[in-house]
Amino acid sequence: MYKKIAKVSFTIFIAILIFSSLGAAGYFYKQYKEIKENPNKISIDEIKSLTAVISKFMDLPADETPTLATVTDKEKLKDQDFFKKSENGDKILIYANAKKAILYRPSTQKVIEFAPLLIGSGSQDTTPTEMPTEMPTEMPTEMPTKTPTETPEN
Repeated sequence: MYKKIAKVSFTIFIAILIFSSLGAAGYFYKQYKEIKENPNKISIDEIKSLTAVISKFMDLPADETPTLATVTDKEKLKDQDFFKKSENGDKILIYANAKKAILYRPSTQKVIEFAPLLIGSGSQDTTPTEMPTEMPTEMPTEMPTKTPTETPEN
């Protein structure tokens, strides 16, 4: 009698183990197919969840989807004012059209830094320089040998 109960219990245990394994395999296969069809699904979901949390206490631009970045090495960024308080794992939401950047710490659910985004700042000459249409065909054969006697003043 005891052997019969043990045999039935063992058979039920094996059946449950097989069905749960098949269920888990099916679930992970479905996840794999979704990611393969849309590789950005994870980042899109993460952006949606972060913007939902941050928008509870801060107005975010509604007309654009931000770019998401993660701080992976705070030591490389410590010289920049925006990242002085950053920690590894902090998220950066970048709104290019609204020209805003938000540094958010998921572990404490706090905005650490908020700053205007400066894209292409600096004094760059916006007019292209013209290239000569013809290159000289002859090069000078003699080079000047006179050395300067005066030094330029600063």
